[in-house]
Amino acid sequence: MSAYTPLFSTPSSNPPQFPTFTIRQAQIEEIGEISEVITRSFHSCEGLGILIYPFLKLGIYEDIRTRLCNQTKYYACFIATSSTGGITGAVELSLSSAEGWVPQEYQSTYISNLAVSPSYRRQGIAQRLLKNCEKMTMKWGFSEIYLHVLENNWQAQKLYKQCGYQVSRAETSITNWLFNQPRRLLLKKTLTPYHTA
Repeated sequence: MSAYTPLFSTPSSNPPQFPTFTIRQAQIEEIGEISEVITRSFHSCEGLGILIYPFLKLGIYEDIRTRLCNQTKYYACFIATSSTGGITGAVELSLSSAEGWVPQEYQSTYISNLAVSPSYRRQGIAQRLLKNCEKMTMKWGFSEIYLHVLENNWQAQKLYKQCGYQVSRAETSITNWLFNQPRRLLLKKTLTPYHTA
C-alpha cells in the first residue's frame, strides 16, 4: 500500500454511472450483432477455438436469420440494447413441447440462446430478458415455459432458480456415458399473471 493511500476512501459526490438497458424485439438488420453476442457467450475464440469460431458464428447467424425471416406466429427474439449503443444480450422464444408433439392446448414455450455479453453480466439483463419471454408466453395464451441448462453450469442454474424455474427432469444420453459429458436439465416454470407483472 502506498503511503499516500488512505485507509478509508471518502464517498464520491459523483458515483459511477451504469448504462441503462432497453429490451425489445430484434430486427433483421441486427442479426450479425446478435449472432456475435450468442457465439461469444457459448464458445471460446481462444486457442484452437479461433479456428472454428467463424463457422459457429455463421451457423448461428443462419439459424436466427431463418427464424426471423419466417415470421412464425409463435417466435420472438428479444435483445437488450445499451444506452451507450450496441446489443448486450439476446434470447429466443418459440413454441415447443418438452415431450414431443402434443395437442396445442398442452403445448408450452421454450427459451433458447439466452446470452449476455461478458462485460455486461451481473447487471440484471438476463432476468429482464427472461421476464419478457414470460410476458410473451402469457400473451400467446400459454402458461408453461421451459428451457435447458447443463448440470455443471451452476451459475446459470442459480439464475434460473432465482427466477422461479425448477428442474422438470434430467436428460441422459449415451454420449453422457461414453464421453463423460454433463447431462442436460430441463427446467420448467408455470406462469401466472403475478409472475409476469
